Amino acid sequence: MNETTDTNDYSHRFHAGNVGDVFKHIVLLELLRCVGGGTHRVHYIESHAGEGGYALDTTGEWTEGIGKLWATSGYFVNDHTVSLYLEIVSSASRGARFYPGSPMVAAAVLGSEDRMTFWEKEPVTCGRLEKCFEKDTRVTVRRGDGIGALTECVVGAKKNSGSVVVLIDPPYSTKSEWITVPNMLVQAYAASTDVCFVLWYPLKSLTRPNAMIARIRDAGVRATVVEWTNTPLELKRNRLNGSGLILVRPPRGCVSRILAGLPAVADVCATHDGRWSIRVVNF
Repeated sequence: MNETTDTNDYSHRFHAGNVGDVFKHIVLLELLRCVGGGTHRVHYIESHAGEGGYALDTTGEWTEGIGKLWATSGYFVNDHTVSLYLEIVSSASRGARFYPGSPMVAAAVLGSEDRMTFWEKEPVTCGRLEKCFEKDTRVTVRRGDGIGALTECVVGAKKNSGSVVVLIDPPYSTKSEWITVPNMLVQAYAASTDVCFVLWYPLKSLTRPNAMIARIRDAGVRATVVEWTNTPLELKRNRLNGSGLILVRPPRGCVSRILAGLPAVADVCATHDGRWSIRVVNF
């Protein structure tokens, strides 16, 4: 194996509907609810968009994520964001065998005047993404290196939109992504004044996440980190133990709403004696 290749690949196709997707998509919906609904246009950007949606029969990880929420959906009737998430996923699913990726989740809540730009580097995957959104005039699909083009894309989007939200969701298939991705985030942050960035990362230990967080913090970026562990980190396994989100310039009050609703979801998705944890870091 090449020394730069990681043994864990968190590409969307292999982990669709897992607990990392549940976390990421609930937070994404909360963010888009906070920035949307006004008179200004929202431009939503993804650096690693994937196919758009996924069959769930390729992996069983969804049983620890969306599968558990489907089984307990009545538990969330008083949580508007989680209920909306379940409604979107259920509307897109085909007999519990299909899961909408973040492009489809975002498209379900953004308005007719909003815009979306989805980057995908892998040609076959990009072709599927183009097919998914071929009739949606709000969407532009770009084939190429979304993280490399991040700064230029963000600056261009801001010229024509009131709010810009960026989801950075790499597969972490190479160890170098733990360095190059935060570096590109820092660069795009410096080039923009009020763009909201969301960076997702997997949790199997704290070594690489802590190093990445330190890299971003030491560059002068102001952010809130929210990590949700649904399986204790001391339990080693082939699946995720949890995941984290680095929220840069989140809308006012949004993080508080996320933290208020997350424990109920964590209770449902815990895998080991009901144990889960949430870590919040501000800098």
